[in-house]
Amino acid sequence: MEYNIIIQFVAGFVVSFAFAIFFNAPKKSLLSCGIVGAVGWLAYVLTKLVSDVVVGSFVGALCVGMLSTSASKRLRMPATIFIYTGIIPLVPGYGMYNTMQNIVTKNYNIALKVGLETLLQAGAIAMGILLASVFSDSIKRVKIQRRR
Repeated sequence: MEYNIIIQFVAGFVVSFAFAIFFNAPKKSLLSCGIVGAVGWLAYVLTKLVSDVVVGSFVGALCVGMLSTSASKRLRMPATIFIYTGIIPLVPGYGMYNTMQNIVTKNYNIALKVGLETLLQAGAIAMGILLASVFSDSIKRVKIQRRR
């Protein structure tokens, strides 16, 4: 089990790091981009063990959003750099492909099931990023109010 978790973490890191290079992210952000993606992917994998894919996508995206905000403050860069690269391992590309393949082969019941799950995953990712952003803004407001 521990061996598989290490492989999943490394795979998430490599995917996010490679996409950061492809995305032309600043060189000093590449390591952080990889770590954000790896932790988000690991959160997805571990949550999926006890729940379903949609909840796993939400938790993974929430981790990506929170870590992206933290990395952007630490490195003084926009959070979108870390969000875009960190979310790549979570994108349900296989679900989209599988949906289209089943539509083309006229397996409409399977296409509907897979397509709905894919849409739910995409919505969960969006909600995770949104909640992380709202949470980070709330913390920022509280810190500003305490200084006054």
